[in-house]
Amino acid sequence: MADSAVSFVVGRLAEFAVKEAGVLKEVGSDVVLLKDKLQWLHTFVQQADQRRRQGGNAYMDVWVQQTREVALEVEDVIDKFLLRVDLQQGLPIWTKCLKLLSTCATQISVRHQLSTKISMIKARLDQISSHRHEYFNDYASSSSATRPSPSISTTDGWDEELRVVGFDKDRQLLEDQLLRGDKSRLIVSILGESGIGKSTLARRVYDSPAAKWRFKARAWLDLPAFITEADIVHLICRGLRLGGGAASTMEEIHDSLSEHLKTRSYLIVVDGIVQAFNWSSVLDALPNNDLGSRVVIINDSLNDNGAALAGLNIYWLRVHHLQQEESNLMFVQNACGMENQQHHSKLYSAGIGSKELSESKEIMDNMFEITNGLPLAILLLGRLLRRKEFPNQWKVVLELLKSMERTSRLEAILALSFDDLPYHLKSCFLHFAMMPENLIHNARRLVRLWAAEGFLKPKKGESMEDIGHAYLKELVSRGMVRLVEKAAEGDICWRVTVHQRLHAMARFETQEATFLDVYDKANVPSAAAIRHLFLQNLRGAYIHHMDASFPNLRSFICDFAHEGGSKLNDEEPHHREGGGLKIDDQYNHKNRHWLSLLRRSNGGIKSDQYNHNNNCLRLPWRSKLLRVIDLQGLQVKKVPPEIGNFIHLRYLAIRSRLLEELPTTIANLINLQTLDIKGCKVKKLTQAFWTIPTLRHVLADKLLLPRSVGELKDMQGLVAVTCVHPWRNNMSPLHNMVNLRHLQIFDLTPDHCSVLPKALVKLESLVYLNLGGHDIPFTLFTGFILRRLQSLKLFGRIDMTGDTADKRCTLPNLTRLELVDSMVNQGFINKIGKLPCLTELVLSKESYDDEGLVFSGGEFASLTKLVLRGLPRVSEWNLRSESLPRVEKVTVSGCTKMRLKIEGEHEALKNVREFMVIDMPDNWPWVEESTGLDERLKRVIIRRNYGQRLPRGGAANMVTARR
Repeated sequence: MADSAVSFVVGRLAEFAVKEAGVLKEVGSDVVLLKDKLQWLHTFVQQADQRRRQGGNAYMDVWVQQTREVALEVEDVIDKFLLRVDLQQGLPIWTKCLKLLSTCATQISVRHQLSTKISMIKARLDQISSHRHEYFNDYASSSSATRPSPSISTTDGWDEELRVVGFDKDRQLLEDQLLRGDKSRLIVSILGESGIGKSTLARRVYDSPAAKWRFKARAWLDLPAFITEADIVHLICRGLRLGGGAASTMEEIHDSLSEHLKTRSYLIVVDGIVQAFNWSSVLDALPNNDLGSRVVIINDSLNDNGAALAGLNIYWLRVHHLQQEESNLMFVQNACGMENQQHHSKLYSAGIGSKELSESKEIMDNMFEITNGLPLAILLLGRLLRRKEFPNQWKVVLELLKSMERTSRLEAILALSFDDLPYHLKSCFLHFAMMPENLIHNARRLVRLWAAEGFLKPKKGESMEDIGHAYLKELVSRGMVRLVEKAAEGDICWRVTVHQRLHAMARFETQEATFLDVYDKANVPSAAAIRHLFLQNLRGAYIHHMDASFPNLRSFICDFAHEGGSKLNDEEPHHREGGGLKIDDQYNHKNRHWLSLLRRSNGGIKSDQYNHNNNCLRLPWRSKLLRVIDLQGLQVKKVPPEIGNFIHLRYLAIRSRLLEELPTTIANLINLQTLDIKGCKVKKLTQAFWTIPTLRHVLADKLLLPRSVGELKDMQGLVAVTCVHPWRNNMSPLHNMVNLRHLQIFDLTPDHCSVLPKALVKLESLVYLNLGGHDIPFTLFTGFILRRLQSLKLFGRIDMTGDTADKRCTLPNLTRLELVDSMVNQGFINKIGKLPCLTELVLSKESYDDEGLVFSGGEFASLTKLVLRGLPRVSEWNLRSESLPRVEKVTVSGCTKMRLKIEGEHEALKNVREFMVIDMPDNWPWVEESTGLDERLKRVIIRRNYGQRLPRGGAANMVTARR
């Protein structure tokens, strides 16, 4: 923690010295000298911080703590100086001049104070440094272990789909109980220590085609800590797409579940239980319908909830450690990479001699002795050694781990993996401590938060977002973060998660340094040193002792019961079986007391505006150094004008469907990078907001796009804005956002669409485009624009005027295309079939206007996923010889008149692994009698019936992927 803190502050000092040279004047040299001193000190802190985690002495603990405190004090001095000398850059020039004249004496005083504080800090650093030689000499004499050298930074293997090793016997047992057991409802409890692979085992069976075919209703729940039985029932209801009824009582929710599941076999997997539950209360909501339904509960060995499950029909499955051979295979996969696994590169390379073979066997034996066959330990150790020179550095790491006590070797592997991270990655990894455990996170949101915290340093030719995604891929590559899903374009992460053991280590590191405080109880104490505060699950409780000022607070994050759906759906929701999420009013009623969050005790918003008398949470408005405010799940109705005083604020997120407006003072946030108000009712922002030059991301729901904006050259994402103002003189606000990568814009009229191609010509960096309007120009596909576009979603009719047979689509990098209400014809399908990189095609709700839909051989050569949803006009779907050769997953929903026809001697869909049929007649597919349906294709058909409702968007089956 001290390592990353010092290195972060050194970077801040360098940036401060350059950017603020105009206001530093005589204190500039002091800042440079302070930076140099901290840089030298950082070298020693790196070693001390590593040794501290392996059981250092008292000298080391004190020295590291003092160094960290000084580094953080330097950051405080910088931020407070900038706060006081700020000249309100967002104000008009004449106002700035008057302010400068009226505060000239103050500016001189502030610089004098800065110089005095820097001198005091330098004196303290000199005193700390004087103890360095004594400390290191004393500790070096008592430490004989050789430290491994730092590893290289690389993203090698970040997207490897490693074959799951072992579990063959356990998987067979689980499949027998889930798929081939009796018809009575069964509870399966999977037990095992943390890191042994319980969730991996359950996921393999849950995602198998056999499970999808066997169970007509499925839901996987990743549960956070401190959740109640009622919350689990709500999440099950949401996971099964039953949130649309807005049930207001538990009785209604129980009735809804019983009605939906009484004729369906269901599979419910509950992962993340950390405390005893009254399972009878939860299971009472799930009907025992004698259809072979199953409920799977994943627990740690020390928390098997045996008493809570007593008296139920339960099968206990205990997962054991891997054997030597299985451990060796998993280790080679992670240490050498999948491409080298077959030949055991680095271990059994060509021409290897007997000595090297002996060394390789010794390495395998040492690895198994250290990890004891625990999959998490094998993965982390393999990924750590992957970046080390073989065999010398491998031996150093293994010998160091063998010197540890057997019971602490997993913790030692975790510590080595963390110590091996470059300092910039340490800050990013520790940031996960501010997130709920056992949840799936939106990668783009993580990157935006890292940028706001100052963890990302832009390089020439790369944006902060590029660097952030590269950091995240390296964390995945090292095994510190697990990749859940890649983005549609395939070259960046989309969803990630952190194992609970790694999450616990991050929490320990941050809390030990008083860097982060996490609270899930009602009593939050005062702590002036706290810099990051995370509040979670404080439902139904008053907050006491919250009158503290928290003067050094940089981040304030609240994560309570959510009301606005999943943060996973920030920008581009992926369509999945299971539909969307919606939480009813009753679920959020518990949080009504939080309406007073944004009310000051000394003024501001009055309590009668909320009709509440609950305690006020005043700390955000007294912490002027805040960089991040993220209010998730709070029913905030208004934001006070004091928000404009936080000139350091870079990230502001408020998710509340009660929020209707933001004050005009939001334009004073001259450093704001991200505004996230998705799920809110805010429709308009002050015009001055759109001139903030640092803006990078604006996420909203139908936010009005003004007539004009400032020079927003850093704008990267503009999500869910609407157009009501005409675009005149062939100009639009988009012309000033030349670096946009992600654009969602709706309510386009034909007049807007006539200007749109000229605006898009300037958006050469656009990767994601989501348009909604009338007469969307076909030139988007044929006009040699959007050459970097990878994901395109269109709502509305496409104007095919001017289309001729010789025109071709010119979107060489397009990987995903979704059409809604587009009314295209067979000619359009033939054209997009030539796109070289298209891997996913979704034709949804009146998107196709012809009666016959034909896929011919030689088209859609790269397509792997096809969705046909809500196409009532299509009467025949014709698959010709060798069509769709690489398609693996097909979904057909709501196309009730469609007949399937397969032509030719060569089988179509030869690589299909899953054919999902939703809300279609029971005898579908209707197949031409002359051709029949391939027997192999029949075996992969999975039927679902949701009452003739079209599946809603969003990755709803991961019901707790809130971020």
